[in-house]
Amino acid sequence: MNFAVVEDSRSQAEVLKALLKGEGHQVEVFGEGLACIEALKTRRFDFFLIDWNLPDIGGDEVLKYIREHCGWAVPVMFCTARTEEESAADILRLGADDYLPKPIRYMEFMARVEALLRRRQMVPPGFLRSAGIEVDLAGRRLRLAGREIDLTQREFDLAVVLLRNIGRLLPREELLASVWARDNGVDSRTVDTHASRLRKKLGLAGESGLMLTSVYGQGYRLDTVQQG
Repeated sequence: MNFAVVEDSRSQAEVLKALLKGEGHQVEVFGEGLACIEALKTRRFDFFLIDWNLPDIGGDEVLKYIREHCGWAVPVMFCTARTEEESAADILRLGADDYLPKPIRYMEFMARVEALLRRRQMVPPGFLRSAGIEVDLAGRRLRLAGREIDLTQREFDLAVVLLRNIGRLLPREELLASVWARDNGVDSRTVDTHASRLRKKLGLAGESGLMLTSVYGQGYRLDTVQQG
């Protein structure tokens, strides 16, 4: 596996690098977020470890770039000194797979890395999985908590677009272009109607671990939520 460690503390980065290399992984260290983003224009990484507080841009901005350009299958773990519950929830809601508070306990760190790698290997190509939802892209089937949900063709396509862009605000115009590109005479009300149906069918008011929010005058955003 090829790891990217985005951490401005050289001593911390070197320890993480040594631990990962000891398990046979390749590791590249970036002291700034923009340096990592620049590298992503020409290189591919299988796993990202990111510090929330970086000297140039926020770790959340690096995460956003990763999700937009590398997709949602690649694991992202935050290592951060921000340990309050609200910050942890923010990290996960923005699209991170896990977070580890500093000071880092190294045995726990490696165990969490291995757990994320196992989870990644369990999702075969052609599948999407988030919270309690699993999508078979080739078979055009969607399951919620193991139960297959009956969706129309456009509902399925909209669900896939939303699940591939968790945490990102999607303008109605972009959703129309992605899902209804070949349909004439379709307007934004169609997006609203289908979004409402998906919210009910897939429990996107938080029941499934995902929340679909309508942002007035803009579009829709699907977020992960912590269930009580």
